[in-house]
This record gives sequence, structure tokens and C-alpha cells, in this order.
Amino acid sequence: MRYTRWMWKLLIIAFAWLLAPAAHAQLETQPRFYALDKQLQMEEQRQFDELESARENNRALSGAPGAGVSVAEQALRDMAYQRERDGLLLQAEQNRQRVARERILAEAALLNKRVPETSAAVLTSPESFILPPAPAGQYYARVEGRFVLVDRTSELVTSILPVQPTDPTADVPAGPRPMPFPELPLRRVTKGSVLVIHDPTTLSLPAAPAGQFYARVESQILLVDARTELPVRVVRDR
Repeated sequence: MRYTRWMWKLLIIAFAWLLAPAAHAQLETQPRFYALDKQLQMEEQRQFDELESARENNRALSGAPGAGVSVAEQALRDMAYQRERDGLLLQAEQNRQRVARERILAEAALLNKRVPETSAAVLTSPESFILPPAPAGQYYARVEGRFVLVDRTSELVTSILPVQPTDPTADVPAGPRPMPFPELPLRRVTKGSVLVIHDPTTLSLPAAPAGQFYARVESQILLVDARTELPVRVVRDR
């Protein structure tokens, strides 16, 4: 009985030892915090929307009869708003540049990454990804959203294949978040307003879609619906 129990212990230890290399051979991948990234994007957009709403409310109150706000005072308020808005834009752009730099560094570090032949990242059927046969002594792997060639002896990545239109995209690391979309001004722009841009070509703009026209409202160039006279899209943030 004791001999049988000892044999079972030996078998369990041997089985665990055989599985250990394969388990350690898998590439460690960093989690992609999609939810956190989305929260940051929503927070940026909220800050821009609140700032724009506060400005619109301020202008509406200032323009009311008997408000007693001079043109010079309103200009100072607009300048303060613009400074705060520029600060938010600068912070958002710096965050995106940091993400872009981190992505460049991560791609450069691929050449120093070890990909064991037992790793799940190794491609067992490269032809299914429209890849030619791997050169002698090498094999393909998919690492951090890129196809790479790995040296069979050293198990190190030797080259990174150029991105092709047929490459998968589900595992490609997320890039920088899009810039927050500026909130549309709530004011109407009539067809005869001095804000209307009558010659878009002078600003390198294409012809406006049917039923719409361009207008310059403060620091933005907008597309305005001719029927409702309301802005429908920000074309350029000047």
C-alpha cells in the first residue's frame, strides 16, 4: 500500500515537471485596460463639454438686457475661456504623444523578445495568414499585434514583418485616444451673416455638401445646415 502511494506521488511530480516548461514558455502579455482607457476618454470629453457649456451660459447671461457687461469685459472672459481650453488641448495632446512614444519603444523592443517554440504565440499554420514558408532555422510568431520571425536556436525575434492589409487587427495594441470632439456652438448662423465663408477654397476647404455652408464662429470653422441655420459639424479647430 505504501509502495503504491509512493509511485503515485512520483507520477504526479513527473507529470508536473513535464508541464512546467510549456507553461513557462508562454509569452507574458500585458493587460489592455480598455475600460480604463474609455473612462479617460470620457473624462476628457466631459471637461471640454462642461467648459463649452459654461461659456455658452456665460455669453447668454452677459448678452441679456441689463446685464451690464461691457464689450471689453466680455472679451476678457472669452480670453480666459480660450486659455483654459488651450490648456486642456495641450494636456490631451501630450497624453497622446506619450502613448505614441510608448508604442514606438514597445515595437523596437520586439527584437529583444524571446519567443520559445513551445509558446502559444508561435504560428503553427502560417499559410492561413497568407505568409510564405519561414526561412530555414526560423519560425513565425504573432507578438503584440505584429508578425515576427524568430531564430530557432536562440529563440529571439530577428525581424518584424511589415504590416499588410490582410493582417489581423484584433490583437493590435490600442493607439492614442482620439482628441475630444469640441461641442458645437448653440448659436444660429444665417446665410447672410458675416460669419459665412463664401469662398472655401481660400481656406483649402472642399465644396460644402448640398444644403450646408461653412461659417467661421470664433475659433472654429463649422458646417451649418442651411434649413435650420444650426451648426452640424466642426470642420476645423483654428
